[in-house]
Amino acid sequence: MKNILIVLLFLLIDNPLSAQSNTEGLNVDSNYNYIQFYSPEVRKMLQEHFTNVSSEKLVFVHYGGSHIQAEIPTTIAREMFQDKYGDGGRGLIFNYGAANTYSSVNYKSTFSGNWSYAKSFQGRKDIALGVCGMSVDTKSATAELNFSFKSILETENSLLYLFYENDNTQGEFSLWFDTINLLSDSSQIKYTEYGLVVPCPKSVSKISIKVKCPAGKHFTFYGLNIENIENKGVIYHSTGVGAAAIRSILYLDKLEQQLPIIDPDIVFLDFGTNDILYTNKIDPGLRVQVQKAITKIKSIKPEVLVVLTSTQDLFYKGKIITAGPIFRDLMDSIARVNNCLFWNWYDLSGGLGTIKTWANLGYAQTDGIHLTTKGYHLKGLKIFESFENTLAKINAQPTLSTLEIQGKIYHNTDALKIDTVVVIEMTPKKSIGKIYTVKSGDTLSKIAQKYHVSVAAIKQKNNLKSTVIRIGQKLKIP
Repeated sequence: MKNILIVLLFLLIDNPLSAQSNTEGLNVDSNYNYIQFYSPEVRKMLQEHFTNVSSEKLVFVHYGGSHIQAEIPTTIAREMFQDKYGDGGRGLIFNYGAANTYSSVNYKSTFSGNWSYAKSFQGRKDIALGVCGMSVDTKSATAELNFSFKSILETENSLLYLFYENDNTQGEFSLWFDTINLLSDSSQIKYTEYGLVVPCPKSVSKISIKVKCPAGKHFTFYGLNIENIENKGVIYHSTGVGAAAIRSILYLDKLEQQLPIIDPDIVFLDFGTNDILYTNKIDPGLRVQVQKAITKIKSIKPEVLVVLTSTQDLFYKGKIITAGPIFRDLMDSIARVNNCLFWNWYDLSGGLGTIKTWANLGYAQTDGIHLTTKGYHLKGLKIFESFENTLAKINAQPTLSTLEIQGKIYHNTDALKIDTVVVIEMTPKKSIGKIYTVKSGDTLSKIAQKYHVSVAAIKQKNNLKSTVIRIGQKLKIP
């Protein structure tokens, strides 16, 4: 495997939140505790979302695999964002029990009757997939979906959005908050093409959907969403599907219908483990899959900020997954070309060969893939910290147009075993930059793709007022 050649583009300021977490020898590197961006337009959008959160909701949707499905890191991130910026509502809830899988740490999901299911990692099946990445369907004469919360859920001044297949094949159902049937007063219900919306009582400990399907009828459930009526605060939706890879986003048939109801401002595509774990290489089609996923989401909401992430260090069958740094750089390069945000969790969490240390200290499981509850809590904290550190840097440097941090160098990765890791740490330094001489047939777009940067970044670096360039012109590459 070729060495990964990198240049750290600038010297980071001190991490203002590093004292909040005790990482106890995990090799967590606070130099990477930031959300990277590559254009002044994205910087402005990110800053405005947090500045306006007192008068406009800030909505996160966090897609991912098994690291996200149980909601452990996303629960910590949700609590910290809502504690600082206000509580916009609980967000999406799904019945994982009916889908024959493990539930959220925040509630128990049970069911009765016979339910079929589809999950995004399986590709397309007979049941369409919705915004949650899983769907369940029943034809039973009587059936139920139940959600029992581990602590009382405060829902005063909130609306419940129920996503189901609202057509002429749909069976009858009722919707219960504890002992209250929310559908008993038809004047309070608004039916839509995606399902319905109804006001919530003050609080709830159990939600139930009770279904009756006469012959020829069925009921398909895509999820439910609870959010505050007031247009302020943070909503953090957690939509993980165990075993899912990046391509799973492309199978969400109902996304175009349901995502506008969620109306996200920031969407995490937190994948990678299932893209590289078993082959320890980058599939030639992976870049296209990521590009299509970004395009799908932005076609629904063009101004959304997409966050691409790297994996954490992994090992499988006793060997380090050395494709981790390559995957990290691929996601970074795609983020630059598509004006996305990028979160380098790989180097922030320690980098190549460090998952064993996490396991030894009780932050990761011994499978070399998953974290423990303590480890996922730390990841959730770092999500929050990375946004806060980035905002602090933006506010301290009003003219900052990009925040670009590339990863560490790892040598001789083909020969590495889990006990013989050689990690080459880098001292942050300023880049000397590149100069490119424009040739016949060049455009700013082609040059930007060649160097994995945005057109806007090249224009700003060279004080260009338009995209017009001339042969022989020398351009500074940021």
